[in-house]
Amino acid sequence: MECVEGQTRHFEEFAEVLLRCHHLYHPTTDSIALLNAVKSRRQIEIFDYSRSADAFTRAFGIRNSLKCLQALLNLGTAIHTYQKVCDLGCGSGAFSLAFAYLAGNPGLELHGLDSSESQLSLGRQLMSAARLPGRFAFEQRSLPAMIGYLPDLAISSYWFCENKHVIADPELFDLMVGWELLIVDYEEIIDGIATCLPKGFHVLARHSAEVEIPAALTEFVAQEKAKVHSIHISRTMD
Repeated sequence: MECVEGQTRHFEEFAEVLLRCHHLYHPTTDSIALLNAVKSRRQIEIFDYSRSADAFTRAFGIRNSLKCLQALLNLGTAIHTYQKVCDLGCGSGAFSLAFAYLAGNPGLELHGLDSSESQLSLGRQLMSAARLPGRFAFEQRSLPAMIGYLPDLAISSYWFCENKHVIADPELFDLMVGWELLIVDYEEIIDGIATCLPKGFHVLARHSAEVEIPAALTEFVAQEKAKVHSIHISRTMD
């Protein structure tokens, strides 16, 4: 019961953080059209973020942040121990925002990497509006690529579904993983990652859950519940 109440409290508090950013999330004609189009197709989508970054963020940003928060809650108190975190294919910062909120760590160094400058610009605005503790930097980078260091934790939401070739290539996969990697994605993508995990990595945990959208956010999300699937991976210590 205490665990459920704690999760409910986090979602309610996080809703307040998201509402600080309402100007970046409020629906527009373009975002509603994009949301309806995706719902009608019922398939994994590949987006042109250079043209639809704003509409995509308004249509899916809050929902994705709530999914990422649910996945992060599975880390328990360990979330406070990660100092250097890298958000791979960060987009407009949905995962970064959820991590920074839950970690509550002034010493956090979080770097978001993405190829779309339009998305990165939204990410910078988002983190500024959210006013969360930590240091944040958003960098344009074509992934997969060498990060240049091993972060304590790499996080990624819905990047692997658009880059499935990385899952089956051990060398490319190795480039994308810090000491640990937490992925939120479609269930079939999580299945593929678990099945094709290269030598030198192992699964720490895998979770599926249903997120109840806080009432304060239903105007932005346009649904009451959302499914989330995640996998937490670690390098195998020799």
